[in-house]
Amino acid sequence: MKGKFLLLVLCIAATTVNAQVFKEYFTNAPTGGDLESYGNWYVSAKSSEAYGVSPKISEEVLFYTGYAGSNFGKSALLDSLVGKESSTQRISTKVVIIDNDTLRPVVGKKMYAAFMVRILPNSYTSFRDFFTWEGSTSSSFTRGRVFAKVSNANADLQFAVSKNSASSGVYVESEVMPGGVNVNHLLVLVYEAVDGDANDIITLYINPDPTKSEAEQTVVLKATDTQSDYSSGTEIKINLRQRGVGAYVGGIRVGTSWDLVLKGGATKVTDIAKRNSTISSYGKTIVTNGIGDVDVYDITGKKILSAVSDGRLQTSLKSGLYIVRFKDTKNNIVSGKVSIQ
Repeated sequence: MKGKFLLLVLCIAATTVNAQVFKEYFTNAPTGGDLESYGNWYVSAKSSEAYGVSPKISEEVLFYTGYAGSNFGKSALLDSLVGKESSTQRISTKVVIIDNDTLRPVVGKKMYAAFMVRILPNSYTSFRDFFTWEGSTSSSFTRGRVFAKVSNANADLQFAVSKNSASSGVYVESEVMPGGVNVNHLLVLVYEAVDGDANDIITLYINPDPTKSEAEQTVVLKATDTQSDYSSGTEIKINLRQRGVGAYVGGIRVGTSWDLVLKGGATKVTDIAKRNSTISSYGKTIVTNGIGDVDVYDITGKKILSAVSDGRLQTSLKSGLYIVRFKDTKNNIVSGKVSIQ
């Protein structure tokens, strides 16, 4: 009885913590369908941001070691051809609802939006934004814009952040990440409401260590441009923006605590049941529950092998940890972590 009671307490705690975080994993979205036809996503009310076409839903699952949103659901695919020109750019928006209430900024508090992204090599070679906070219901009022840029034959990557400027020299740029294209990255966009006018703070954390506190992170960009702030009554939303950046975006978590958004708190009690336990390995062999397609990723999320398995897949992988994604003949998809010896 004590064991059952403890499990009940843990499950209640997990549900309570889980309610404090907005999650968008695209789990039940139809593969290949429009993002804007799923889960209350909609196209921007601003006419100049409603051109082009909706992002599509992809089966790609994104991974990032230690992140609470890793290895779940599907992803949204941003098309690099959409928004290359201003006549085709498009914003897709969703209201952030936590504990049955819309998220709003509070003076002295922070709002965190964490998400994984894999920038694709066909992306634009100058900075273009692809993820933002949104404060308007009738137009577009972005505060906190995340940019990406590819270079060196589309192999290297930079991120940048601004409060609302898209002008070179105003947004704050990261160092160049050699080989950063086509690799999973974890980004955390933070909006800090400060007492006063035009002084709220926008911060971008790049590939943070989820096991460490916010203060311990080392790759941090702070926006320096001065723009007006969100008011305390602003209903907060998130935008996926198509302006020439090709990318998979997934594992979106929004909340008011670094630990809850990044580490997940007690949500892992309920999430464990969703992860797969039928994928295993011995030596260099990957074992799956039947016949199907296998994709193998390294721990950065880079796909390194695709093959068909009859239940046992012989590989020549180097020793280490890998993420395996398996789709059976009925299109059921599971994923798990294996250790190759």
